[in-house]
Amino acid sequence: MTDRKREKVAAVIVTYNRKKPLDECLHAVLRQSYPVEAVYIIDNASTDGTPEYLREKCFIEKALSPEGAPEEEVKTLPLPPFPDKTVEIHYVRMHENTGGAGGFYEGIKRCYESGVDWVWLMDDDGIPAEDQLAELLDKSLRNDLLMAGPIVIDKNHEQTLSFRQGDMDGLENSVDALKEYAVNGIIYNCMFPFNGTLISTGVIEKIGNIKKEMFIWGDEKEYVMRAESNNIRMGTVITALHRHPARIANRAEVLFGFLGKVSVRTDPKAHIYYRNLGYQHKKYFTVKKKLKILIKYTLYFLINSRLNIKGLIKFYRYYFDGATDRFLLPPKRKQP
Repeated sequence: MTDRKREKVAAVIVTYNRKKPLDECLHAVLRQSYPVEAVYIIDNASTDGTPEYLREKCFIEKALSPEGAPEEEVKTLPLPPFPDKTVEIHYVRMHENTGGAGGFYEGIKRCYESGVDWVWLMDDDGIPAEDQLAELLDKSLRNDLLMAGPIVIDKNHEQTLSFRQGDMDGLENSVDALKEYAVNGIIYNCMFPFNGTLISTGVIEKIGNIKKEMFIWGDEKEYVMRAESNNIRMGTVITALHRHPARIANRAEVLFGFLGKVSVRTDPKAHIYYRNLGYQHKKYFTVKKKLKILIKYTLYFLINSRLNIKGLIKFYRYYFDGATDRFLLPPKRKQP
């Protein structure tokens, strides 16, 4: 891309117990054809030896303790594709696992305070293509996008999407099928956050940071909904690619599909998803839409899950905990 004003970009990588994928992600960020000013590695108190691994790979000098307030270590390294440039590696060791939401909150806060123009967000198991950042930035500047994302493809299948949104049930799961919705190379108002997502710091100034209390599953979607409600111009750039393990959500038909589908989770932490769903619905949905969704989930637990009353009550408790913005559930564990 041609240099207009030199745009400063800092990358944020949130990691937890995935030191080898982190290594691959980090190298991909440092090999970008458009250089980043800094990389913020937010380590959610990993217990798999991540800091020792990063020290062994010469990304950091010492392994910080997870005790107390988050600590940061900064090391300046050469930037391989640019002999005359360097990059700052900011390693932040959190004192506890704050989930993706807490990790991105911390990274965005530090990037914003550093004065960069853009933050570039991703998990540790994503791999940006070599020109991903250049494509995102170029198309953002040409089309006045303030949030831009890549197409996120299955790490093992080049033509398969890693994620499908709830409104994509009728769309074939293929990269080419998605690209048909593009206008001049951009699919407007379509995002797969935060997988290589580029955000102008002007957006952060206007709508604030991530809601860190959400922990996982929904914080990224809520941020996109918040941006939409504030008329932030956004879109997916189809020439920007990001590889990621497939994460296709389980969606169940309600009344044999007569009432559509609901997203369900079988993970032990599924209730966190439902809590965050309640918050999103309270903030951005109409009363009619909220009632329809509550009816669908009620029928799901009563019919699909065969009178799972216990599951339904737990769903209501967590859903309304989020809808009332209390976030008291799950209760915090007492320290021994």
